[in-house]
This record gives sequence, structure tokens and C-alpha cells, in this order.
Amino acid sequence: MKLILENIGMLKHAEITLHKLCVIAGENDNGKSTIGKIFFCIVKAINRYKEDLRESKEFLVEAKMEEIYLLLRYEFRNAATADVEWDFDFLRLELLRDSSRTRMSILERLSALEEATQKFFKRIKPNAKLREKILDSLNEVRAILNEPENINQYIENAFNKVFASEFDSSLLLQGTTKGRIQLTENDVPLIDLNISKKGVKLNGEVEPIALKDATFIDSPLILNNHDVLLQSQTLLDVDQRRSGFLGRPYTTLHTKDLFDKLRRPELPFDLFSQTKVNLLQEIQETIEGEIVYDRSIRDFVFKKRGKPVSIKNTASGIKVFGLLQVLLANEFVANNTALIFDEPENHLHPKWQLRLAQVLIKLVENGVYVLVSSHSPYLIEALKRGVDRVGLTSQARFALAQGQCIDDADRLSDIFKVLSEPFEVFRDMDAKEMLGE
Repeated sequence: MKLILENIGMLKHAEITLHKLCVIAGENDNGKSTIGKIFFCIVKAINRYKEDLRESKEFLVEAKMEEIYLLLRYEFRNAATADVEWDFDFLRLELLRDSSRTRMSILERLSALEEATQKFFKRIKPNAKLREKILDSLNEVRAILNEPENINQYIENAFNKVFASEFDSSLLLQGTTKGRIQLTENDVPLIDLNISKKGVKLNGEVEPIALKDATFIDSPLILNNHDVLLQSQTLLDVDQRRSGFLGRPYTTLHTKDLFDKLRRPELPFDLFSQTKVNLLQEIQETIEGEIVYDRSIRDFVFKKRGKPVSIKNTASGIKVFGLLQVLLANEFVANNTALIFDEPENHLHPKWQLRLAQVLIKLVENGVYVLVSSHSPYLIEALKRGVDRVGLTSQARFALAQGQCIDDADRLSDIFKVLSEPFEVFRDMDAKEMLGE
């Protein structure tokens, strides 16, 4: 797949083939992180629209069914006398309430409502006008369920929600009014989006992508902010029509997504594949322990050789590996998923950068798409040597972000030239000292 951006985020232009391993290097403020965030948003939106489609139709149907239920209940109670006992099948109608929605499908709830309606007609014998009103409402429900959906509209809405949740109002490059996001495969368009200040517009049809999920990591310090993030929401949550979200603080989509994944209960260890077991053990050996979510205290804990240590007193480097360990254990880093790591070297000793590179290469070998933005020559060199060692050189791309642009070419030599510039400054200083300047 190839990602093409015009006037998006910090980038004027970017074009990069999304190989199994993508490394984007460069100085700060040149758009390295933009690529990762856009990639993350694309995967999330494509997998999100189906949920929106289902939720939207179910919301309309449930609202209409509840309207019918309230009408039936009112009329039945008004008709109840000594001769007509209140024996309406209330239990069946309870299925319309929130507590039962997880147990029964829309069609099952509709069937029960129709059964209760027929019982009502037999016992109460309503007038023709009321009978017609109830039957028309039931027909409306059936029509909603059978109505074909405008899939493209739902996809477009999903992109608008996801981008707004991640970028707020800053998706476009500052000072521009139009942008474009394209995802292609062998020059065939998969996704084509026009971006303006009014939002996202979809060009043509959207083709499916193989990736089922994406995770974006930009700071291990997320583990320190448990209390705040537990109460936080994104703009995606606003559309859930739940009053409980009122007054909650907002955070970016990738932050909330990562936090929720970290809190997910881990799967039993004996269900893991041998590859996963080996990776988890490698991580645990590196940090001499593991990070777990302790539900009794509702917080994360670092267990060093079995002894609990407060996560706030745990080194940032340990947290970097701990994040990977938890995501692996919860199966959010798996085949056909994307892992996006934004400058992981910020919290790692050079020796641990090499260990991290080893883990990332093994993930790539096992079907995980890995995208790393970095300005560390240690990490970049280790990743390069890693793909060469396992025979995945052709499945790796080392791109350079420069002048708010990224071209679709391997720029490894240019990367090291840019990253070595500080050493040139030191050499100039040494030369001047020798000359007595």
C-alpha cells in the first residue's frame, strides 16, 4: 500500500509505500508523526464505519419500538378493569430496556414486540384508528431494517469522526484550505479523500484493507495518567448519546484507544502461540519483570521479580517495553494489525534501543505492520541490520522527512547524514580549539 498526503498535518507533500516495516527519520517539526497518525486514523475509520452503521440503524429501530411499547402499555392499563386483568406480558416488553439489549438481537426484540401486540389486539380490541397506528409503526420498523444503506456516507462520517477525534481542527497544514489523503495499492485507489475546512469528502468507492486494527504509541507516560484517562472521552464518544459522558475531559483518539487496550484483561498464558510466549519472555527478561493492571487498586503495577512496584516509580524505559508486553498479551499486536511507534528512543538507553529493534523485527516477521518515527541512529541502524538479517530487506522502507516533505524512496544514507550533523558541529568546535580560536 502507498500513502499519499497533500497539505496534511505538518506535511506539504508525502508519498510513502507502507511496507511491513516503515521507518521515518528526520529533524523535529517535519511531519514524521503525521504519517503515523494518518495511517492510524485510516485503519480506525475503515473498521469503525460498520459499527456506526449497525448502531445507527439499531438506534432508530429501538426508538420506534419503544414508542410502540409505551403506547401499548398506556392503552392496556387504561382498559384494565375487574373483567380485564393486568396480565400483559410485561417481562417480554422489558427486553426493550438497556439491560437486555446485549442478550437479544433487534429481530428477536421485534418478534417479541409483535407477539405482545397481537395479544393486545385480542384482549383489548382497540378501535380501528389505534390499531392502524400501531400496525403502521411496526411496518416502519420493518422498513428501517430492510432499507438499503448508503455505505459511502457512513464511511465518510467515520473518517470525519476519527480525524476530528485525533486532530481536532488541525488536520490541514497551517495556512492551507485544501488537502488530500490517498491510499493506493499497485496504483489502484483504495481510499481517496478531499480535505477542507468543512471536513472530509470521499471520492469514489472505498476498497477494503487487510488491516483489522492499529495501535499508536507516543509516550509510555500514559501509564502515569490512569485516573485522568479513566474518565476521559474522545469526540467519537459524543455520538453515543449517553449522558454519563457529559463533563468528562477530552483526549486524543490514539491515547484513549491505547489506554483502553492496556486495561483489557489478559488472556490465559496457555492460549498463546509459542512465538508469542517467546516474545513475552524476551520482554520480561529485558525489564526483569512485567507490567500488569491490578483491578483491586484500579491502576497499573510493575512486578519486578514478583514484587509490586508503583507504576509512578517505574523507569520510563521499562514502561516502553511494558506497553508492548501488555498489548501482546491482550492480542492487540497480532497478525494483520499495525503498530505505530512515535520516537520510542526518547525513553531508552542505546542498549535497550537495540533490544527494542529485535522485538519489532520479530513482530514484523509474524505479520505485524510496524511504523516507527525516529531520530536515533542506534535504533535505525539496529532496525536496518535486523531486516537484513532475517531476509526482509525488500519489505522495509527507510524514509526521510525533510522540509515538510517525504518522498517514496529509501534514504538511509541521507538519514545518517542528517543525524550526524551534531557531530560535525563538535568537530568544528574541536578544530577551532586546536587553532586557538
